[in-house]
Amino acid sequence: MDFTDRDLSRVALSAQLREWSELFRVAVAAPGHENDDLASSLWKRLEEGMPSLREAIVAYERTRGRSWAEIGELTGRETGEAEALWGGAGTSAQGDPSKIVAQLDEWYVRHAQVEELARVRDPFSRVLDAHTAEPPQCLICGKYAGEAVPAWAGRPVPPGGHLIENELWRVGHGPTAFWPAGTLLIESRRHFLDYTEFTPEEAASIGPLIGRLIGPIKTATGVPRVHVWSCMEGTPHFHLWLVPRLETAHETGRGYLAAPGYCVEPEAEAVVARIRQALEGC
Repeated sequence: MDFTDRDLSRVALSAQLREWSELFRVAVAAPGHENDDLASSLWKRLEEGMPSLREAIVAYERTRGRSWAEIGELTGRETGEAEALWGGAGTSAQGDPSKIVAQLDEWYVRHAQVEELARVRDPFSRVLDAHTAEPPQCLICGKYAGEAVPAWAGRPVPPGGHLIENELWRVGHGPTAFWPAGTLLIESRRHFLDYTEFTPEEAASIGPLIGRLIGPIKTATGVPRVHVWSCMEGTPHFHLWLVPRLETAHETGRGYLAAPGYCVEPEAEAVVARIRQALEGC
């Protein structure tokens, strides 16, 4: 990329914001209420890092054309004081800007998860002056090619491994942050959109495949029914969800599918092991 000064300042600022985001994300669930470790470590980090963050913000605003009078108003300083404090603020990120931009794109896509920008392949680099649009990405094809995809697209190796992986279909557990334990994702090996594009082999096998899986899901989870759902809204590649209907859920039908709950990796792995055992007994 042919970076402008504004790009470089945005990269430097965003790299710092990523570090702060990771710090606070981990702190949310960190132990330490019984002593002062959490509070003291956060306070120390704020004290140490805030001057550098302020400098990065000012450098970015200067590349956007803000005057020192405007910087003073932004920071609560007199014009001369603001210029004296931050007149030497640089615009360059620490390291290779192109590498940092790629890292920021991947970090955002992997961690933003449910935000709209997580649906964009290049959420950070698209805001830079030097950006060139990338072609549309299929998230299912992309994850199996090792590309960065949102967490809701799943991983190339799902929790507990694929239950079925043949020349037509892959079947594995859904992303745990968005689906309850026992939710299975059926993905076509071939890239196509929907039922209208089935080959005769795909059309003949999808019904028996669904029927083969629903019983083991019920056995492994104890649920009375399994919802079958597909819309290809998230990515234009045929995929189908088998979602166990939890009896403890407050919503039903479409309301349940909008927010079915979540699980953690060990729960998903344990259910997959039970489903696998039930499948072997069929």
